[in-house]
Amino acid sequence: MLDACADITEALRSALVTVEGSSNTFGDAQLSVDVIADEIMWNACRSSKVVAFGASEEEPEVKPCNPEGEFTVCWDPLDGSSIVDNNWAVGTMIGVWGSKTGTGDDGMLGATGRDQLTSMVALYGPRTTVLVALDDGVYEFSYGCTPEGCMSADGTFAPWICSRFNIKIAEDCKIFSPANLRAAKEVDGYKKLVEHYMDEKYTLRYSGGLVPDVYQQFTKQQGVFANPTSGSSPAKLRLAFEAAPFGLLVELAGGKTSDGVTGGSILDVQINQVDQRTALCLGSANEVDRFNDLVVKA
Repeated sequence: MLDACADITEALRSALVTVEGSSNTFGDAQLSVDVIADEIMWNACRSSKVVAFGASEEEPEVKPCNPEGEFTVCWDPLDGSSIVDNNWAVGTMIGVWGSKTGTGDDGMLGATGRDQLTSMVALYGPRTTVLVALDDGVYEFSYGCTPEGCMSADGTFAPWICSRFNIKIAEDCKIFSPANLRAAKEVDGYKKLVEHYMDEKYTLRYSGGLVPDVYQQFTKQQGVFANPTSGSSPAKLRLAFEAAPFGLLVELAGGKTSDGVTGGSILDVQINQVDQRTALCLGSANEVDRFNDLVVKA
């Protein structure tokens, strides 16, 4: 998967960001880089002996890769299509389940985000960095070393280096990222929450890209991202491709998540449809509790 993220990095540097003329299953116009990134991910999974099934957010269907594989890999190949033409930071989200997880035979349907064996989120900005959920915490790997500057202990070229170790997200924060602000017109609790952020002079850091807007919680070691749902502005985040991978990383780093409806962890929501949508709040624990108190329980 790191190799695939490296290939996507190179594609972003060289590919023209133009409308491809095709649409994905949800009707979103696909950009050329979307198509390239998705193909890179499929090639990586189909050529791997350990990947049994794959599923892409661009075409939400679990497809077989290698019959003797151990894992089911789900990904959003390039999140942030609406801002990539601005040359803003975008990213790739990856969730990995055991191929025998869940109630079906594909490793995903019937499973939850907590069943993930690992997850990864790549951020393509001035640098390419990837968050990885490991057994003892969240680690960040940076890409782009030259053969002269990054050699492993055995003398071979190592394009990735571990740049952050065992990252932790503080319980409190002063950084907020309010998505789906249109919902504040209907959800009084969300309007009150945003007013609290402003009254208490929180710092607004929001680009409209899920990856950079949540990734900053790991670099700043604090922050909250909120995306509630309402009747006319329903939540659009995909549970398997976006919420679950990020949720695993946030909770492993000591943060908290909410499904935005019951107030429970997003990792406990069962995946019943490949393209299942969800509300979401995640980040510093006390701020997620505040979201639950004002938005969910109101």
